[in-house]
Formats: sequence, C-alpha cells, structure tokens
Amino acid sequence: MAQKPKNLDPFETRLRKTGSAAGVTIPAEFLRNLGYEIGDTLRVTVEDQALRIQKIDQEFDTYLDLYSHIEDRFTPAFSKMVKGI
Repeated sequence: MAQKPKNLDPFETRLRKTGSAAGVTIPAEFLRNLGYEIGDTLRVTVEDQALRIQKIDQEFDTYLDLYSHIEDRFTPAFSKMVKGI
C-alpha cells in the first residue's frame, strides 16, 4: 500500500533567473514526499493567484490522446451501430 504523504512545514525560496525563464528550488524532502523525481513532467496552473504544480502521468496522457483520436475517427460508425443502421 502506498504511504500517505506527510505534512511538511512551509518553506521559503527565491525566484531565480534561468535563461529567459525563472525557476524555484524545491527541497528534496518535499519531492520525495510527493513521489516526484528529477525528469518528471509537471503541469503548472494558476488557481486563485497561486501556482499549482502536479505530476503528469505520461502513460495515462498517452492513452487519453489515443482514445481521443480513435473516438473522433470512429464516432460516425459508433453512432450508426447504436441507431441500428
């Protein structure tokens, strides 16, 4: 069974210039606690003036993209099957 992430005390970090972008440093304990690893793909969104960072499940996204392609391609055939045509 997966271990429940523990609550960690908030920390302060600085926004640093990284080329033409910016970056922050996240303590290793936070990353381990969330199951994040170097090289993971993250999705960053803005919610109520705050940044939300989530790890992307690459395998799930790949299947979702594939399903979307199949659904678009075969919707007319599926519709005919449902209508009994």
